[in-house]
Amino acid sequence: MAKVYRYLITGTHGCGKSTLSHRICSELKKSGYNAIVLSETARESPFPINRGQTVDSTLYIALKQAVKELEAIAHGYQHLVLDRGVLDSFVYSEATRREEISEVEVGLREAFRLWTSGYDDIIFVKSEGNDTLQADGVRDTDMEFAQKIEDLFERLLMENFGNRVRVLTYGDMLNSRIRIGDNGKIYLDYERHYELVS
Repeated sequence: MAKVYRYLITGTHGCGKSTLSHRICSELKKSGYNAIVLSETARESPFPINRGQTVDSTLYIALKQAVKELEAIAHGYQHLVLDRGVLDSFVYSEATRREEISEVEVGLREAFRLWTSGYDDIIFVKSEGNDTLQADGVRDTDMEFAQKIEDLFERLLMENFGNRVRVLTYGDMLNSRIRIGDNGKIYLDYERHYELVS
């Protein structure tokens, strides 16, 4: 079986993850790669999300995200651009926790930390340069809550994946040019320099 490349685009809500994910996927396709964007699963959750997130919400979102990845692989996609990953719901869980963390959550979080360590790239988009969150009927528009989530993401990513994490600000993301190298390697040119992203 051919190698499957997985690129994680992660960060707080409204920071530009979806925009970047679709731009990267478009460039991969233009370069002849069999690529797909896997959108976040929180919007599909039958359980509360945002500040109302529960343990059931966390488990549903994380497991559904993993299933999406496996289904894409089963359908033959070789480049998966992940608009959120399997650990994202645990960040929101930590930010909104009202009850003691369960053994199931602890075990699943560790399993998905290992799962994430297998990603070919981790791109952390920071909200710097984005002063407002557009209401879309789902997204929480409170900037303080979004910043709390971003801080938790930064801690989680740096503690677990360190120098593997590529940091990109919202402003850089808007001004970047995407270049595809050999074997689907992705480079972002945001004027200051080329940064290897995979």
